[in-house]
Amino acid sequence: MKFDRVTEKSQFLVPEKRLPVFQPGAADIVFLNLLNATLGGAGERVAPSLTEVDQLFALTGFPQACERIILALYSPGFKRILVSRSRKAGQLKFSKVLERLLVHPRVAQLTAQPFRLQIDFVSELPVPVDFYAVGMQPTGKRHFEIGLEGLIFKGPDGKTHIFPPGDGYVRSVMSMSQLRAYLNSVHGEDYLHSSKFQRFRSESYLSGQTTWLRLYRGYPVVGALTKAKIEHAVELAIQHIQRTQERNGKYLYYYDSALDSRRDHEHPNRDPDKNPFYNILRHGGGGLTCVYYEKYSHRGDTLENIRRGIDYLMMQTRHQDYAGREGAFIYSEKKAKLGGSGIALYLLSDYQSLTGDDRYREWADKIAWHLVNQITASGEFIYYNIYLDKPVTEEENQNYFSFYYPGEAVCGLAKYLHLADQPTRETIFAKLHSALEFLIRIRPQTRADQYTAVPSDAWLMMGIMELWDFEEMRRPLYSDFVFADADKMIANLYKVPDAPYPDYAGAFYYTYGDYPYADGARCEGMLGAYQLALKMGDQARAQAIWPALRLAAWALMHLVNTEDAIYFARNPNLALGGIRFKYTRQWFRIDTIQHVASFYAKLLPFWEPAEEQNS
Repeated sequence: MKFDRVTEKSQFLVPEKRLPVFQPGAADIVFLNLLNATLGGAGERVAPSLTEVDQLFALTGFPQACERIILALYSPGFKRILVSRSRKAGQLKFSKVLERLLVHPRVAQLTAQPFRLQIDFVSELPVPVDFYAVGMQPTGKRHFEIGLEGLIFKGPDGKTHIFPPGDGYVRSVMSMSQLRAYLNSVHGEDYLHSSKFQRFRSESYLSGQTTWLRLYRGYPVVGALTKAKIEHAVELAIQHIQRTQERNGKYLYYYDSALDSRRDHEHPNRDPDKNPFYNILRHGGGGLTCVYYEKYSHRGDTLENIRRGIDYLMMQTRHQDYAGREGAFIYSEKKAKLGGSGIALYLLSDYQSLTGDDRYREWADKIAWHLVNQITASGEFIYYNIYLDKPVTEEENQNYFSFYYPGEAVCGLAKYLHLADQPTRETIFAKLHSALEFLIRIRPQTRADQYTAVPSDAWLMMGIMELWDFEEMRRPLYSDFVFADADKMIANLYKVPDAPYPDYAGAFYYTYGDYPYADGARCEGMLGAYQLALKMGDQARAQAIWPALRLAAWALMHLVNTEDAIYFARNPNLALGGIRFKYTRQWFRIDTIQHVASFYAKLLPFWEPAEEQNS
């Protein structure tokens, strides 16, 4: 590795120590029980005196001197209730805010079923802000950190409106343009332009049945990363996949927990019922997630889900003759993508290796033959066999370039090699050497504009790691590429001491200061480098990579929809177990679940020995 392991290792340790910590004491729990009883959490309301409420509140660990207190009441399927009071003169009493909530006409409706109460304490006076001059990109006083800063604004009609800091998370807002769009949709652009804004920060807490949770950026504080937390995240993801998979094998492709909608933000005009969009490549990833889970758990309870997913894939298969031998490829949405067939082969081969079930072997043979024939004489893959129902020729190939598809094809062929006989292996070895030479030596020159500061070809990194099982595919050129990309990823990972905000640690950035990009796919690539180091017997390199992997895994935990994280969700059944794309964006797809859950499932077998070696 390029960095000094002794000095660098400390930059990856205990990220949770920078986040706020709240350990509820006995008085806090007594106060929680009082609030639950007052709101009807035990099935029947108790009406304590306001004096009793304030006396018990004074014994808690919550901030006592506040400029404003905000209460938000959530219950599945209902619009939340938000009330607030500010300090006018003297101390602001908690009972006065609670009283405002209790007289709300909808409170009985929400508390008739399980509910959550969010409390925000604003300790400092809000300050005036130009709503149209601040944002996530500017630095200094013009910087506005979504999720940590909120807005209070008074409209031309004299009404006061509040957007609490955590509403960045609750309302699925990640940028200032998204915040403006959301507020425009609620109040109207003219109203906002005539309003006077103030910004503020708050301490935020969420009630549970038995304890309080501290929120940071709207999400329950993650705390220390443990094996149990990783296992729980994987279990939730798998249960979500099982719960939402359709009878025909399709997975829930897209869901927005903030809107309780399956309408894809990338295809907003598509009706998800009448004209659904379904990326077949991402479908294959859903099956792989279950495979990795089975490799770790050996429970067998997702094998039927895998088979249903494969059966759906096989229904999208078309045949083609290659020099007198039949091949097959995956065709969907009027396209035959190299990556779609590559991931399909990866899934078929891994399933057979895992279970010994060879029912799909014929399909695997045909898809492998198709992929071999997609490698041209130059070593470049054909990216689309068919595009919008038109066959793509080798001469037209440059017009349909895809950065990721070749790596996915390499993964598929690498895994298939374990099933193939020796003559077939020799053919594939020769073709893959040609392809890897192109991908590692030539593509960086011909497609330099496709490369980013943070390497993104995790599939190729994993493919090379898989190929290392075969002596014929071991070349320094290949391993050097994997380790070099891992080094670059780690270099562009927010470290604990220098992360602009505590929860940025472990996420990637293109330019320092960028919004955190916690990315499961890149983490799979880094894990591929770690696994390759172990296969090569390079313990020093593996130990140098592990702290970065661990920190990245901690960052990814902020994307997991745990039971506590979905306190706002209109439909908890669909939200639970989803793994979101960004910290304060509420949508997820099958592939955002796939990459994180797969990374976690593949990481778990290494956890205990790696932790022991790095302690």
